Amino acid sequence: MTYRLWWTVGYTCTTERQFLAAKPRLVPAVYEMLDDALRRAAQVARAGGVAWLIEGDDKTRLERGQVEQTLRKRSQELEPQAPPTDRPRRYSGQ
Repeated sequence: MTYRLWWTVGYTCTTERQFLAAKPRLVPAVYEMLDDALRRAAQVARAGGVAWLIEGDDKTRLERGQVEQTLRKRSQELEPQAPPTDRPRRYSGQ
């Protein structure tokens, strides 16, 4: 399964109409999991960009408002987690 995320940063597209006109020229970011596409959409939003659309092979279609709503609901679980430390830290004897 793949999910494609269309996003812009800056003044490339400021309205949905401009996005739809530019979409054929934009290259989507492709992810294997919906959560990965949503994580990237959150990063784009934090950088001041807009995640316009997420489309999946399974007919998933999240437009801008739905992406923003999903990010508000799931922001805690979508935050990247630090890998667990399974080894004790070693300190030099200085």
